[in-house]
Amino acid sequence: MRKSEPYPEEIARFYDVIYDHLRTIDRDYFMKEILATNGPVLEVGVGTGRFFIDALGQGADIYGIDVSPTMLGQLKKKLDPSHHRRVLVRDVRMLNLNKTFDLVVAPFRVFSHLIDIDDQLSALNSIYDQLNPGGKLIFDLFVPDLGILQHGIHEEVDFDGEYEPGKKLKRIASAEPDLISQTTLVTMKLVWDEGNEEQRLTWQLPMRFFFRRELEHLVARSKLELEHIYGDYEGNELTSDSKDFIVVCRRR
Repeated sequence: MRKSEPYPEEIARFYDVIYDHLRTIDRDYFMKEILATNGPVLEVGVGTGRFFIDALGQGADIYGIDVSPTMLGQLKKKLDPSHHRRVLVRDVRMLNLNKTFDLVVAPFRVFSHLIDIDDQLSALNSIYDQLNPGGKLIFDLFVPDLGILQHGIHEEVDFDGEYEPGKKLKRIASAEPDLISQTTLVTMKLVWDEGNEEQRLTWQLPMRFFFRRELEHLVARSKLELEHIYGDYEGNELTSDSKDFIVVCRRR
């Protein structure tokens, strides 16, 4: 079992600023699923609370886990202390929570951080054990882009703005694919203004990519049952133009 990569303080600190701009496509879908669930919901990889905060505010009985204390530290700053019990530092491969759920969601490529097959199966089976009978797991992954798999991504600026009025923040991202290990080494470079100086941070993490039939076989090897794999957040079928896998599983 591989040890999870820690998230640097700066990644957690600027996460909301960057992803409020970059990542909105999945919001309506996951919020609809969370709010339509009458029982308790668990968000795996809750991070800084991109969905969690709004869902809790709208009455969802939602809980969250993340492997990163720095990300959860940012989330807790936004929560009333009475709700701190709802978020825990946990590894999805061994949840061991004293609670079961009607819905578990793992948005924004959580399973891409699980490189090895044994870890992927451990995560699926651990989630199964936390689901009530008939409970549902939904996770998403990116559909591999063959151009990126062949050539990678050279340094691209994907965010250039301010994190506070008058204080600039820029992120430069690149990716180096490895077809044999089915991983992409992602490099993120942050450049920001602070204390009258330019600050810099470089962080790397591997991300696993998956193919459709592989996902079908993976779930079949777990204790969960595959209900469907959709091709977008509108519930459409997979096509050659699909950018995302939305994987729906059940505990029968």
